[in-house]
Parts: sequence; C-alpha cells; structure tokens
Amino acid sequence: MPTPEVGEGYRGVEGHSGYLLRQAWYAFRIAMDVALREEKLSGVQYAVLSVLARGPGSSGADLARACNTTPQAMNGVLATLERQTLVERQAHPVHGRILQVFLTDEGRRRLDRATPRVRAVEETVETGLSDAEVAIVKRWLVETARRLHTAAPGGESGTAGRTEGAPTV
Repeated sequence: MPTPEVGEGYRGVEGHSGYLLRQAWYAFRIAMDVALREEKLSGVQYAVLSVLARGPGSSGADLARACNTTPQAMNGVLATLERQTLVERQAHPVHGRILQVFLTDEGRRRLDRATPRVRAVEETVETGLSDAEVAIVKRWLVETARRLHTAAPGGESGTAGRTEGAPTV
C-alpha cells in the first residue's frame, strides 16, 4: 500500500493529533535547517542565540530549559558556539561555579542575519490563517505543552523526553 501524501489518510485531518504534530515538527525542522544553512547554524544554536539576545548572562541550565534540550546536550552546543566565537562564558560574579553565557558581537551579527530567514519560515507556517486563527493555534500549542508537561510522571519539569533542536524561538 503506498504511503498517503501529506493531507491524506492518517497524514491528514483524519490522523491522530500526536502523529500530525510530529509530521509538522519534522517538516518545520527541515525548513529551519534549510533556512539556517547559509548562516551555518542549527535550530538549537539559533534558539540559544535568540534566548541570549533576550536574556544575556543565562546559565547553561537556563538555556537547556529554554531550548528544550538536556544540560549535557546544551554543553556541547555552547562549546561549539564558543569555538565559533558566537558566545562567551564567564564565571557568575556571586556563584563562581555557574557560568553565564553572553552573545559576542559576531553572535549578534549572525543572529541578526539569520532572524529574517526564521521569520520567513514562520510566515510560511501561518500562511492562509487570520491573526485570530494564528492566536488560537498558538494558544492550543501552549496549552497542549502545559497539559502534557503536567501529565508527565511526577509532573516535574525535568529534561526527560526533550530533544535537541526542539522549537522555542
């Protein structure tokens, strides 16, 4: 039996919500990879730069939570960004064991060049929807994440189930 095209059978409105979310996420991730390729950034690297632009001095643990990845994976992402001189880490002035992360000037430039590409992907996602419909979808996504997070064993905000590159931007 041939696989149905997107929008047909289990890949369409008759499909299960979980499968359709995964299908949309996969397509979004590929589109992001293509959009960010010229800037030599991955989705999670872009997310880190974006979070740091809004919250300079975040710790690796803070960034892991904000970017939906594990602290271990975030350490690898930060090491790569640091080698590319896009971020720098400095000891926290009070809590010396905590390293704060800051954008460098090159990190800011790379973020500024990549952002219009990311916004174009988001505009593609929202094409054909009214502002009110976009607001409903966003509210549904936030509430879905909240419900699933609460329903997780222990209802804790651990990193179980997080994947590198999960969207948070």
